[in-house]
Amino acid sequence: MKRPYVVAHVLSSIDGRVQVHNWPPVKTSVFESTAETFKSDAWVVGRTTMQEFSSKKPHRLGAPGASIPKEDSVGAHSQKTYAVVIDPSGKCRWDSNSVSPEHVIEVLTEKVSSAYLKHLRDRQVSYVFAGKTSIDLKVALAKLGELFGIRKVRVDGGGIVWGSFLKASLIDEISHLVVPVADGSVGTPTVFDAEQGHTKRKAKALRLKSIKRLPGGILWMRYLVTN
Repeated sequence: MKRPYVVAHVLSSIDGRVQVHNWPPVKTSVFESTAETFKSDAWVVGRTTMQEFSSKKPHRLGAPGASIPKEDSVGAHSQKTYAVVIDPSGKCRWDSNSVSPEHVIEVLTEKVSSAYLKHLRDRQVSYVFAGKTSIDLKVALAKLGELFGIRKVRVDGGGIVWGSFLKASLIDEISHLVVPVADGSVGTPTVFDAEQGHTKRKAKALRLKSIKRLPGGILWMRYLVTN
């Protein structure tokens, strides 16, 4: 089965920074309105970003009672769209199996505990394994397609997740919203945080698909990844 089509949907200052803490007021709601135009089957974020949507309760993990096999699990759900979190160690906690209205899928490594798997099973949260100690995004995408019928994925961040997909050559299209802000911070997250310094990895060549000026001086540029 062909892997899902991957769109990296990003918003940044003109110097590529993605943390808004020191920015003047900007219309960041445009991120959601433009994201909806892709009509993707799933959106993907990293664990840190997903914790904004997961449970705010501590949910202490108890003993699982028995060892749970490290096998993929599809929780009961009726939704046709999905919220996917890259969570290698299993740190997100859940009250239910949805981030309204999407069904939650955890992408894990085999280093997660049986106690955490029980937490997910008790709440009917779906999960897939994509590596022993580190995430193999290619495996993750293949399983999202095979188990859930996902054909298009929108990667919403953050910088490490965008960078990981870029490094793995798994991005087909980049949707980049540039807000009229010059950040100037050194050492803060950028759009694509793939790895330190220049390495043998080649940068990706892009082909401009479209460019549109949005209210508030925001530019929306869409690129196809060509290599």
